[in-house]
Amino acid sequence: MKLVEAKVYGFGKWIDQEFNFESDYQVIFGSNEAGKTTLLNFIKSILFGFASARGDNKYQQYKPKNSSNYGGELTFEAKDKSHWTVKRVDGKGNGEVTLFHDGQVVPDTLMGQIVGNFTKDDFENTHIFDDQSILSIYSLDENKLETEIMSIGAVGSKDWLKAADNLNSDAENIYRPRGQKQPLVVKLKRRDKLLEEKAEIENQQTAYQRVKDQLSLVNRDFDDNERLLKQADEAEDSLRNLDKKWSRYEQFQKNKHPNESSIQISNDDWEEVLKANQELSTLKETQTTNKVSELNNVEKNILKNYNANKSQLDYIRNQKFELQNLQFHRDDMNSKLLKVDTQVDQLFKNHPQLAEDMLPLTSGELDQLTPQTNSEVNIPLIICAVAIVLAFVTSNPLRFLFIVVAALSVFWYWYQKKNLAAKNNLANYAFLKQKGYENLSRETIINLQETVIALDNFHTSQRGLVDGIKSIEVDLNKWRKILLQLNVLDESYKSDKYNEQIEKYFAELDQIKAKADLAQQNQAVTQEMADNKTQHLAELKTKIEQILAKYKIVNLNSFVQIHTQQVENVRAVNQFKQDKDFLGSDLAQLQKYPDRETLSNELSAAVAKKNELSDKNNQLSRQMGSLKEQMQQIFDNTQYQRIVSELAQNQEDILENYDEWLAEKLASDWIKEMLNIATENRYPKMIQKATQYFALLTDNNYVKIDFNDKDIMITSADKNLFDVHELSKATTIQLYLSLRLAFVTEISDLIKLPILIDDAFVDFDISRTENVFKLIQEISKSNQVIYVTANEPKVPIDHILELQGGEEIAEAYN
Repeated sequence: MKLVEAKVYGFGKWIDQEFNFESDYQVIFGSNEAGKTTLLNFIKSILFGFASARGDNKYQQYKPKNSSNYGGELTFEAKDKSHWTVKRVDGKGNGEVTLFHDGQVVPDTLMGQIVGNFTKDDFENTHIFDDQSILSIYSLDENKLETEIMSIGAVGSKDWLKAADNLNSDAENIYRPRGQKQPLVVKLKRRDKLLEEKAEIENQQTAYQRVKDQLSLVNRDFDDNERLLKQADEAEDSLRNLDKKWSRYEQFQKNKHPNESSIQISNDDWEEVLKANQELSTLKETQTTNKVSELNNVEKNILKNYNANKSQLDYIRNQKFELQNLQFHRDDMNSKLLKVDTQVDQLFKNHPQLAEDMLPLTSGELDQLTPQTNSEVNIPLIICAVAIVLAFVTSNPLRFLFIVVAALSVFWYWYQKKNLAAKNNLANYAFLKQKGYENLSRETIINLQETVIALDNFHTSQRGLVDGIKSIEVDLNKWRKILLQLNVLDESYKSDKYNEQIEKYFAELDQIKAKADLAQQNQAVTQEMADNKTQHLAELKTKIEQILAKYKIVNLNSFVQIHTQQVENVRAVNQFKQDKDFLGSDLAQLQKYPDRETLSNELSAAVAKKNELSDKNNQLSRQMGSLKEQMQQIFDNTQYQRIVSELAQNQEDILENYDEWLAEKLASDWIKEMLNIATENRYPKMIQKATQYFALLTDNNYVKIDFNDKDIMITSADKNLFDVHELSKATTIQLYLSLRLAFVTEISDLIKLPILIDDAFVDFDISRTENVFKLIQEISKSNQVIYVTANEPKVPIDHILELQGGEEIAEAYN
């Protein structure tokens, strides 16, 4: 977006003023109090809202003293040459906004087309350069200066980097490797001292060693007893496990030998008997019923008519598509005939002299109408003139000959004139009247030939189409007579869509035939079903009797009882296998015990042994505690306990300080790492542009800028490396300016608002100021720049807007 015009209703000292801006860069020149800064604040306020009346912000409102109007308009030109106008006037909040696009009001939600996702703070931190932001660089120490420069890589990153530096500073206030006064350093040193004091006290006491040796022996007895206790505990667990499985073991012993029957009925025979018996019961309860509705009189007549004319009706069914094709061809010919009639009507409309009875002329007839040229008629006169001249210049014999030639030439000329007159009279051509050209001029007749030929062709097409339609109508009438004779149609049917009626007739006929066939078969099917039922009942009884005889069983109840016993035996065998799998490796252990009482006695003995070992374990533990207490009593309780307590408190303090130091250190590193990731796509291009701008500002004294995680390095033209802290303040400002301008141009794909510079380089010498204007002209190729200054700039006159005495003169110098 390029700012092209500003209309001020009322803002500070400006009342009802208009300003026009160059699309690349505009220098606003004027003395102090001329309203330069007010104009820049007007641009920022219209874009992002008026300042609030709270606190110091009320001095940034610029409400006019001598006018009730507060606000104005900014007009921007987009890449597509369309114009966007932002109008903001006094109202609730930061003002009432109205947005126009090419003069039409659009929703103010489209402000993103101009300002993108930028907020007022984002715009001030990137696109606005004033003496306050530039001069603040002079007051920064090394760390803050580095943070300020490093923060240029992303919008809003300055606050994050400050937070990271604060976290890192807080961490170093807790611990620093070579520090002396930091809390964690002090506590670590104190711990070393306390450990030395404790060791010194312990080494000085001989009695301590004796008790320590005794404690070592008790520790060894305790470990041995602990091992035996563990074994006793495992033995108890094993016996308890066997005791829990004893009931399943008894069930396993019972299912070892199930009562097996001598008769084993196969599953197939059992399924056959069940299935046959079920079918037998079902058939006995089922009654044979089969009813089909009879034909009515109308259906009987239709079927009778079909049987009487079967061959003809079947032929009609097979030829119905031929009938459909006839109708299609007739409709197609009618469509074509209508189209030809339309073309003929258009022909008569375009040629009023055209008549319906006109016929094309032959080539011979056209030749007769072609008039004879004067050159052919004048040839005899030329010959006559030549013969007369020769008659005067020759002697008698030849003179007489030339006189004869002259006379014949005159006669020839007279004859040709007579024929030409006869030809030019169209009444002498009888064929013109016969072919409809009477009372027309020769030229009109000749010009009409192409149209007459087209008319004749259309007449030929019309006659062919009419004959074809008549022929098809004859065939369709024959079809109608046949369909009426066969009762497919009745006399009341007036439409000629015979194919639909044929489809309807045969669909009804097929239903009647199916109904008749079903009724005819009903009686035979019913009798057959009864016979089949009786036969099937006998077959089922025979099948059951054969299977019972196979196993020598007298009746079905005995068969069921034997199979039930067989299933119970199978269940017992399966339960035996499940019990055996459940017992697993414990089966061999359980088989060693004759009864459960023996197992229970052994379990009780194991529990008693475990309790005995546990009591001994507790006794040794108490003895160990007593020896440790004696060791502590050997020392000076006051001094030793103080050291032990202080060591414990010291350890807690060290852990607490360490956790706090580690959290703040990791948070600082994480913030910087995240900002590096967030800006890594833009940094290379930004640094490349910044290097170019920095070289321009420093007259190529510095040719390279390098960033790493901790510092910024500058390379001079003679290949010397400088830390940013080694640069002069003026050069540091140039570096800062180069980086900020490079960042603004790099994010131009996100936002392309004008860069506003408010006399930010008042401390620059003449050379540096000239370099700044060179840089502004370079940047203005891609980003619009508006620069206000109290010093007359050395730029082209047409880029200067001069303000005098508080009134806008805006002189365009020529």
